[in-house]
Amino acid sequence: MAILQVWGCAIHSDRAIRCIGILRHPASDKRSHSFNERHAMNLRQLAYFLKIADLRSFTNAAAALFVSQPALSRQIQQLEEELGTALFIRSDRGLKLTDAGELLMLRAPAILSDIAQLRNELQSIHAQEPSGALSVGMGMALRELLNVPLITRFQSRYPKVQLQLREGITGPLVEDVRLGLHDCALVFELESQEQLIAEPFVRESLLLVGSAAAGLRLDQELSVAEALMHPLATTGSDSPLRRKTETAAVAAGLRLQVALETNAIAVMLECVATAPYFAVAPYSAISTKIASGKVSAAPIKDLSLDWTFVYSRNFGLSLPGRTFRTELFDFGAELIANKDWRFSTILY
Repeated sequence: MAILQVWGCAIHSDRAIRCIGILRHPASDKRSHSFNERHAMNLRQLAYFLKIADLRSFTNAAAALFVSQPALSRQIQQLEEELGTALFIRSDRGLKLTDAGELLMLRAPAILSDIAQLRNELQSIHAQEPSGALSVGMGMALRELLNVPLITRFQSRYPKVQLQLREGITGPLVEDVRLGLHDCALVFELESQEQLIAEPFVRESLLLVGSAAAGLRLDQELSVAEALMHPLATTGSDSPLRRKTETAAVAAGLRLQVALETNAIAVMLECVATAPYFAVAPYSAISTKIASGKVSAAPIKDLSLDWTFVYSRNFGLSLPGRTFRTELFDFGAELIANKDWRFSTILY
């Protein structure tokens, strides 16, 4: 039976736990399951430790991992007891790593990477049906046009894959791929880095979006100056969409008029539909609202964003991950060829 878990802005990620498929069959004999559970817990603890060490905060790490802070603290306490040493120093000044913690932070990524690479090699020995856990991050703007139909299609074709989906914004999704908490992600604007492989996917023109009463038309292109003269509801200043919009405004000699700021594109567009704001967004984020007449939109000349498929250079892609990549790229090409994904071009 296929298992699908979906979160909006956070995920309880078991990617490190299940990276070699050791928690697959709850019905297996109790002795074997107990042995595997103990070893799986160690991998989870390492992944949790790395997230805390990266954020230097139990509170922030618990929120990012979608676990309670007491539960996260217990996991780290168990890890410290098993290792026989403290990993963190807690004080009024914040959280610091001990010498042992610094060493574990240096070595743990290689441990998780080796396990993931072993899994990939073992899966490649025989051509087999994709199965096991797959944790994927997807941009929230793609929910209705791409995410939902792609998930439905993937699960129907590969029912043995336990798919975990997190919708989020680029920065946190990329960081979780780097740490091994996600196998891969589809995000805005990213180039390959030392630890990450970024593959171009689709380029989308950006559109000015307003209420239905604004009377914007998809067949009437606007200049950057015409589009960005309006008060805008926009994403946070650290988002690629916001940075792209601000850069275009500066080049046009304008100062961006930010009337509302949110990290959720869905909230931004709901406000645009009911308030005297405008927004800059890709067609993928507004396709259903355009079809229902809730908003109007017009393309902005020479302003676009690229979608990028990213995965860890250290962890590689498992067989389910490689299969998901193929399905994603094929489905994106179909949407564009069928003119369902308008104002977009394939980059691969």
